[in-house]
Amino acid sequence: MSILALSIVNNHNTPVLIRTRNPKSESNNEIDLLFKLHSSLDVIDEKQLNRETFLGLLTQSDQYKIYGYCSATNNKILLMVANNQTIRDNEARAILKTLHNHFVDCTTSNPFYVHGQPIHSKHLMRKIDEIFG
Repeated sequence: MSILALSIVNNHNTPVLIRTRNPKSESNNEIDLLFKLHSSLDVIDEKQLNRETFLGLLTQSDQYKIYGYCSATNNKILLMVANNQTIRDNEARAILKTLHNHFVDCTTSNPFYVHGQPIHSKHLMRKIDEIFG
């Protein structure tokens, strides 16, 4: 599976972690990916009514699909995958649940982490790199 980008957004819709496939590149393509991820937050508000954590497919185009996950504390995880890859809902659910578990472990194990602030954790970045493949 080809994951293009992911974003963890706090309950005030402010990104606390953004990761793209190639984090070192500062190109318009990366900015475009991040814009598409952020624009899918509007769909989350509509889908939150069913009170389930996995929100499923939020939006898609010819190049990408964006899946969403919303925790009980209203933190959101957005996962963008390439559209040329076949991904089932249960695979996206498993990836997002794993990311959420790593996010919770990272934020709760650090007594100096302030909720809503950007995350700077080498452990979490290693886990995300494993998911990116």
